[in-house]
Amino acid sequence: MKRNRIQILATIVALSASIQAQTTYEALNMISTDLNGTARFLGMGGAMSALGADISTMNSNPAGIGLYRSWDMAVSASYNDVTQRSIFDGNKGRASDSYGSFDQAGMVIASKQSNENALRFVNFGFNYHKVKSFNSRMAMRGSLGELSQAGQMAMQALMNPNVLPTDFDESYQGENFFNTNFYQDDRIGWLTLLGADARLIDASLYGKDFDGTNYPNQPYYYPGESCEYQESLSGNIDAWDFNLSFNLYDAIYLGVTLTTYDVNYKMGSVYSEVVEGGNYTLENFYNTVGSGYDLKLGVILRPFNESSFRIGFSATTPTRYHLTDYNSAIINSTIYYEDGSIINYSMDTYSKDANDGDCYTEYSLSTPSKINASIGGTIGNSLALGAEYEYCNYAATKLRYSDGYDNDAMNAHTEETMNGHHTFRVGMEKMFPGSFYTRLGYNYMTGGYGKEAWKMIPLNSVQTNTAYANILSTHNLTCGLGFRGDSFYADAALLLGRQKANFYPFDNIDLEATSVTKETWKGMVTVGLRF
Repeated sequence: MKRNRIQILATIVALSASIQAQTTYEALNMISTDLNGTARFLGMGGAMSALGADISTMNSNPAGIGLYRSWDMAVSASYNDVTQRSIFDGNKGRASDSYGSFDQAGMVIASKQSNENALRFVNFGFNYHKVKSFNSRMAMRGSLGELSQAGQMAMQALMNPNVLPTDFDESYQGENFFNTNFYQDDRIGWLTLLGADARLIDASLYGKDFDGTNYPNQPYYYPGESCEYQESLSGNIDAWDFNLSFNLYDAIYLGVTLTTYDVNYKMGSVYSEVVEGGNYTLENFYNTVGSGYDLKLGVILRPFNESSFRIGFSATTPTRYHLTDYNSAIINSTIYYEDGSIINYSMDTYSKDANDGDCYTEYSLSTPSKINASIGGTIGNSLALGAEYEYCNYAATKLRYSDGYDNDAMNAHTEETMNGHHTFRVGMEKMFPGSFYTRLGYNYMTGGYGKEAWKMIPLNSVQTNTAYANILSTHNLTCGLGFRGDSFYADAALLLGRQKANFYPFDNIDLEATSVTKETWKGMVTVGLRF
């Protein structure tokens, strides 16, 4: 696998049309979504795509709005607690984040057409909802056993044909070295430059090996002893749904939803490492903003007149995002030299960037399409059941440069390392006398990452955050209560989520994975009117 990574990195310069910041892992941040919506939708685990008649279904199956026979207005808010626990080299880490959230506000306009003709209702819907909240924190620490992030920095220098052994040695270049701003050279990656500026790698010294094999012109790097990593994420992906749906014969329901998205993602991280002969700290600051849109088509069929049993199908086109990444980094190191001298080095890319500030990269992202199949119905007049399956192929994710050309290198890497993403949802709702309801739901999601997925940072990239996590699985268990009056209704729901992932602070085939468990508690309340 190490050889494959080296070969892939060696082709990046030829395939990369321009400097870039985005990677497969930043792209996947825009694809995965949270279980969110109204409290009723949440309480049933989101398994309402065939049952319909809930505002949130316009995003999962647009035909669900066709089942409405009256107007509906609803707003939802929640309180969230997210805790991430890590285990690396026997060391346990824990970090938490709590926050309130305004999750949903929408309405449905039901327009009756006839009782006898084919077209019974034409309905319109609008809904704002939070597709994803990034808010979370993570921490890990442990022994590295001579592995080092500096080794990845050195590998970037080794494989880049535009980096010469004398480029980062002031004894060769003299004053010209200090007058050259390498950060404005779009042929050289910033990870290489940070390692050189912190004196963690030296391209003028040869002989250090990565895996027991001596390579010619191998740059030197200080082996690592221990590390500590802290990460803080914030921001949201917000969505606005615009729905049009139809009821035919009270048996066929059709719908279409246009969804627009607004992205604001922020990441801050601090990676510290003790190396043989010193120590260093690398801070990364990353922000993604942008917008996107997609189209959803859905149908619900009630095949038996005497039964409420329904079958639903829906499809979502690829979401087209136009995004801008802003990133900068600060590295500080202390190196103990053999002659007894101790020298501190520091570099801030914010001051060295060609734009005199955060580096920004504009690009386009196309997410994979989604398909959903569902069933649902009621038993008697008091029990509703729903189940569904959704599929999305992460490997079909496509990145494009700002000029519209495909990012061939990154797309090939995504196709090689990502898999299909599967989601299963089930839910039930029980009505009691007095129009009170109880609800239960469960959903399971696979990770969509290959067993050997890794974060590829192109040799000329301005990306300096080497950390990545491969999600293994996600389980969500939900429950809820509800009350329905003549027009007013109120619902409450609770979600307990658990996600497993393998985390790596940098890429090295010999680096042990940090086991991360993300636990989410979410309490939601929805109030609404039907009239």
